[in-house]
Amino acid sequence: MNIFLLILIISTSLSLISIIYNKKFFLSLLLGLESILLNLLIFNFIITFTQETTPLNAFSIFILTLSAIEASTGIAIITLINRNFNESNIYSLNTLKN
Repeated sequence: MNIFLLILIISTSLSLISIIYNKKFFLSLLLGLESILLNLLIFNFIITFTQETTPLNAFSIFILTLSAIEASTGIAIITLINRNFNESNIYSLNTLKN
């Protein structure tokens, strides 16, 4: 059990490092956020199965729903930006302010 928690902690920290250092493209930020939410979901499932509590099952469904909403919104934003500006570089999105 401890090895699973160690793997989750390492993968979550790597996802945070990925978000911090890969700020150039919007898709890389979304992948990092999805990885963090997936790690949180797996961690919640592990805690639920070890302690056998039902309120955490409802929280797992909430996290899964939040992850799906975040992914669909992010993909819609990426599609609109690519369609209108032909770029997905975050640093060149100053044109959206106009």
